Amino acid sequence: MLEKFDNKHAQGGFLILLVLIVGLIAYWRVIMHLYLWPSYDTFDLLANAALFAGKGYGYSDLLRPPVLPFLTSIYFMFDGLSIAPILVIDALLYVVGCVGLYFFLKERFTPLLSFLGSLLYATSPLILIYAAVGYYDVPGVSIGIWALYLTYLGVKRNSKFFYLAFPVAMMAVLTKYDMALLMFPMFACILMNWKRIIKHRDIILGMGLGVLVLVPVLVFFYIKLGNPLYPFMSFFTTSGGSGTTIHFAYNQDPLYFVKYSPYYLGNTALLIIFFTSLALLFHLYKNFDIIRAFSWNKIMGDGPKTRLSLALILGIFAVFLITFGKVHYFISEILFFAIIYLVYKITSKWGCDWSMGLLFLSWFATFFIFHSVYVLKDHRYFIFMVAPLAYFLTLAVSFSTERFKFNFKKKNLTLYIFSVILVLSMITFTFAQFESIKTANMGNRLFNEEVTGACNWLMDHDPEYKSKVIYADYWAMFAWHLQMDVGKMPTFRNNTTILLGAKDANFTEEDKKAYDRELNKINPDYYFFTWGEINFTNYKAIKRFGDVTIYQRK
Repeated sequence: MLEKFDNKHAQGGFLILLVLIVGLIAYWRVIMHLYLWPSYDTFDLLANAALFAGKGYGYSDLLRPPVLPFLTSIYFMFDGLSIAPILVIDALLYVVGCVGLYFFLKERFTPLLSFLGSLLYATSPLILIYAAVGYYDVPGVSIGIWALYLTYLGVKRNSKFFYLAFPVAMMAVLTKYDMALLMFPMFACILMNWKRIIKHRDIILGMGLGVLVLVPVLVFFYIKLGNPLYPFMSFFTTSGGSGTTIHFAYNQDPLYFVKYSPYYLGNTALLIIFFTSLALLFHLYKNFDIIRAFSWNKIMGDGPKTRLSLALILGIFAVFLITFGKVHYFISEILFFAIIYLVYKITSKWGCDWSMGLLFLSWFATFFIFHSVYVLKDHRYFIFMVAPLAYFLTLAVSFSTERFKFNFKKKNLTLYIFSVILVLSMITFTFAQFESIKTANMGNRLFNEEVTGACNWLMDHDPEYKSKVIYADYWAMFAWHLQMDVGKMPTFRNNTTILLGAKDANFTEEDKKAYDRELNKINPDYYFFTWGEINFTNYKAIKRFGDVTIYQRK
């Protein structure tokens, strides 16, 4: 009976099961967010999608990555503007990413373990929260998974896979600019396997095809912005900048993601870690003398070059730790890249092929370093680290079930029993997570209803509203509902001005005066204020919907 889990036909069966489970999750998330409404960023992407489809309504934000809006615009070309398409496309890319991870894991593990690893990724807390919401994080990671998988195939099977790897990597970057950091794990994989690549020119050709993907985007940015590199320059400038202390995500703690890691991992992953810790202790207890002798022989028996290399690794790692969070993230990335490469060189001399594990470690570390050093931190940034974590969790399941192996008819029953427990745990957690997501986002639904109500009221109150100058907080949302350009009202806090993302609504008298001065300077006909109600010298409140107050110039 258990034979089918290990034969070559199991790959298709587990793939179908994975697609069914993840497809259902994606469907439920789309339905849920059609009810809850998306958050702010989605409205920026919808505005860009309308522009790309030739149905722009005056507002757009071309600093946002173009791929997700472009895919959405294809639907808009054939039908009216609506929110559902971007959610569906996000959901489809979520499924595609899970499938890509399954195939990637299959390069190392059995179909059953690959299925478990992909499902661990698909049902991890942050992926469940942000899948199918119309953001670019999960789609960017999904495309990035395929870029790294194709790179791995390029070094292990056929270098012609580079013809796909680099264009797909560029698509990932154009989906989420942070994915430019994929260059570190991609080139780590290539360098570690340099001698296995028969035709190195295929790497150059692949990179050339990647540039071709970028060309139409650069032309578009040149036409619209006058500078083809402006969106990229803006991203890389802010990613290396200092940020502002009043932004809700401002946090200089480099251990931020470490402290929240139990929340990011979820109950199923914590169960795996606990079980694997017991297996590791058991393994060390039984094999301590063998491991110690092996390690000593390798270090001392391989001569001074190996000892020098180990000393160099320790030295670079010490510099990395000492400077972490104190230097520009790019320096830390290069230091860790050097560590990965040196570790590979030593272990390959010992007859160990750690290239795949080091690739996933490089993948995780690359995004961990960047988001830990970057002063703006949000829980959703950990999304970029979940896929490589799923690899190590899969490795942990493989290791622990081998250590506690109980054979029945030459089959490891421990693996099958533990797999059933894990799948049940993931499904149970997913349903529980759905309820918590719905509860946590009811405030967002209420706010969207208030925005919709305010916009509908103004359209009835002033049929000529499109000829008026309108400003708003969270302007993209109001622009979507009013189907017109809406001016950007800055947020004022403690003598500091930002566009979006203030921590709270605790206005001082100086803040209120700053709002008043700004209104008198820009002089709009209407202003949508989303923080309740305050008094302005030349504007009167004419209608309020919850926290949204409509002001009209006197």
